[in-house]
Amino acid sequence: MNKTFNFLILLLFVAFTVNAQETTLYDSQGNARAYIDYDEDATIYLWNGKPVAFLENDGNDMCVFGFNGNFLGWYEDGIMRDDGGNAVGARKGATNMMTNIEPMKSMQEMSPMRPMTSITPIKPLFTNSWSSESLTEFLYSGKN
Repeated sequence: MNKTFNFLILLLFVAFTVNAQETTLYDSQGNARAYIDYDEDATIYLWNGKPVAFLENDGNDMCVFGFNGNFLGWYEDGIMRDDGGNAVGARKGATNMMTNIEPMKSMQEMSPMRPMTSITPIKPLFTNSWSSESLTEFLYSGKN
């Protein structure tokens, strides 16, 4: 009985620890589409477990790069933005949108080696608008 209880406590601890290292990214409709895994050096995975991009500091900016080496956009104040400054995704609470319940995630695929990254363009003025490009399309453009 005591071993079972200890095992359950350990299992809960591991579950909360793993969750604490990930940030879910929602699309403009409030659906969970991707997440940032900070245990994996801020790798961005699609909900199906496919690694597509990563975060990298460039001075004071947090930039989003694809595993193909291309610059995708910025991640600031919990909002992921395209190269035009429009939102493509956001973490819960970063905007005033309602979020839906997160479905089960698929197992993570192994992430590829990080490439040399392209030069970061000048940051545009950020808008209060959502991009016409979906979060999934935006991230898939960085797929290796």
